[in-house]
Amino acid sequence: MQEVQITEKEAGQRLDKFAHRHLGKPPKSFVQKLLRKKSITVNGKKADGAHLLIVGDVVRLFVSEETINRFAAPVKTFPKGEVDIIYEDDHVILVNKPANLLTQPDAPGGDSLVGRLRQEGNGFQPVTVNRLDRNTTGLVICAKTLASAQVLSELMADRKIQKIYMGVASGKIAEEMTLRGTHTKDKARNVVSITDGEKGKDAHTHIIPLKYDAVKDATLLEIHLHTGRSHQIRAHLQSIGHPLLGDVKYGGVKAAGRQLLHAHRIIFPVMGGILSHLSNKTFTAPLPFDIRSFL
Repeated sequence: MQEVQITEKEAGQRLDKFAHRHLGKPPKSFVQKLLRKKSITVNGKKADGAHLLIVGDVVRLFVSEETINRFAAPVKTFPKGEVDIIYEDDHVILVNKPANLLTQPDAPGGDSLVGRLRQEGNGFQPVTVNRLDRNTTGLVICAKTLASAQVLSELMADRKIQKIYMGVASGKIAEEMTLRGTHTKDKARNVVSITDGEKGKDAHTHIIPLKYDAVKDATLLEIHLHTGRSHQIRAHLQSIGHPLLGDVKYGGVKAAGRQLLHAHRIIFPVMGGILSHLSNKTFTAPLPFDIRSFL
């Protein structure tokens, strides 16, 4: 038998989802069977799988260690020192993601930002609220509790968190401009296009040229992302004939080891509740070496 006292990190989860995660992700039917047989209790009583856990609840799982070990898969963990943490509190971690690192793993045990932030134990693990492409650097927002994940995800969906990027585009862009269009994705090739068509999702990007380098024939841009579509900035710049330097997939010249794009700054809106301390706060991730060298 295992006994777990629920803390703030686990609070707000459904009992069945908590048990599924705690037991090493066995078949969901196995968890439902345990619930029916009263092999999982809350505060000494039978509970439904939909029961929402609160701080202080005591969950008992009458399952043998042998059974738990059968389902538990080895998880590759990384010390937090291997990531550049810009800010951290009890609810949120802001990380400056390097190039050539996935935000989330593409295979079990694979290296990723989430893997490097993974905490020991079976509680709620940090989850990313926004994602960056493997070779895009900069700020990633991670929630440390279920409650903060719900709040941050809602703010992101409502476009209330301002996201400002820095990028180096090919050619000369002389004036700031607002780019809008229809975003469609070819899932087979993992390529996005921005068109004037009616089918697809709205994509909205604003770009501000900061500096033009005539020798490199490239422009340093400040980029305001108003919608968060996959590859949005990369596809939008390609659509106006100014792809990012190094972004071969979207027509850029191979002048850099990656697409020169960096999630530079985020600005939180006015908020109440558990995230009120972040109201109107701005966080900045230092520019990486390859973009600084352009300056």
